[in-house]
Amino acid sequence: MAAVLALLLLFAIGAASAEQRSAKPCPPGGDATRPGIQRLNESKSRVDEPSDEDIDDTVTMDAIVSPGDDRLRWEDGQACEITAYVIEVRDGGMASSNCHSPDPAIHDTILELIPDPNVLDRAHRVVAVITPQWRKTMATDRVDWSTRAIRAKYTHQWVTISGWLLFNFEAASKAINTTPLPGVDIARATAWEIHPVTSIELEEDVLDEEAVLTPLDPDLSRGGRAAAYARSKARISAP
Repeated sequence: MAAVLALLLLFAIGAASAEQRSAKPCPPGGDATRPGIQRLNESKSRVDEPSDEDIDDTVTMDAIVSPGDDRLRWEDGQACEITAYVIEVRDGGMASSNCHSPDPAIHDTILELIPDPNVLDRAHRVVAVITPQWRKTMATDRVDWSTRAIRAKYTHQWVTISGWLLFNFEAASKAINTTPLPGVDIARATAWEIHPVTSIELEEDVLDEEAVLTPLDPDLSRGGRAAAYARSKARISAP
């Protein structure tokens, strides 16, 4: 009986210790042990918002997916604002940046972006990431940036996304621009990410143009969103 009680006591102590570890805030470097990964996680977890002056206008969706080794194309920490089509939204899962927590509330939300709704191959995809830090920031303004809410609102929509550029070297081997051996493991165009995302909005110009063109334009079934987007941008840039 004493042995059973001792085992129960040890189990209770272990459970309490696990609960205390899970309640401890995850630091900016996450639970990574390698200095390089710690620094990467610290960049991912930044909470400052870019100003208009910080935005680099050369960073466009077309520029991001342009072929060629792009490691030096930009610098980490540059701000950008791009318009793209959201093809997929998913939970980023347990990672060193969130101390491998099983709680979805502190996982990243991954948005996979493409330049055109008809360009579905993964070699043209760009990753944008909503972090738990920014989810918490938006919650203070009563804005729901949970993965479920982002998926419901933005999947298969044109959006304008702002945030900070980050070269995620951990993903370089799966990006067509930097992999040494292109093959079935390719998951994206580039290891450059918008990470973290600091703003996301529906692209109203595209939505308005679609509303006008849908009844009359047969091309909408063959990439009409992209055509509408191009026409709307031409209209805006016209003198």
